[in-house]
Amino acid sequence: MNNDFENDSADPVSTTAGKLRRLVSARMVLPLLAIVSVSVASGLYFGLYRTDARTGDDAALAALDAATAGSEALLSYSPDTIDADLETAKSYLTGDFLTYFTEFTDRVVAPAAREKSVTATASVVRAAVSDLQAGAATVLVFTNQVTTSADRPDPTAMSSSVLVSLTEVDGRWLISAFDPV
Repeated sequence: MNNDFENDSADPVSTTAGKLRRLVSARMVLPLLAIVSVSVASGLYFGLYRTDARTGDDAALAALDAATAGSEALLSYSPDTIDADLETAKSYLTGDFLTYFTEFTDRVVAPAAREKSVTATASVVRAAVSDLQAGAATVLVFTNQVTTSADRPDPTAMSSSVLVSLTEVDGRWLISAFDPV
């Protein structure tokens, strides 16, 4: 009987301690799970699913700046600096358009610039974002280009409009297509 009394007195204490531990664990686990769930959901929302951060004003401005600077670089060169000018232009390009531009300038533009002393200077007069999505943009660019050569030393001015397609590569907007309109 004495033995039962000791077990009865030990059981309420150990049972109470066990219940207390379970209660504290439950009270700790639920808030911890809530914090982890909110953190994961926030990370996914802001990191992967919130495309407006990648299509907002900052992205539009960056695409506009890249299209403007890239268009001027593509359309400006001089016989004395043709190699450096073309390398600068290529730094604004990506994909198939980079391949096409490289081949075209190696076969046509660079030889003509050297042989006929062709100088072209382009400036963007106006530009506007036409379409902006996460990772892709289209910018309408209006340019003025002045060209001179040994055959025609008087400047020839030409205005044009171009749809510049851009792709975001490693956080940088690069020209993937350059289509006159």
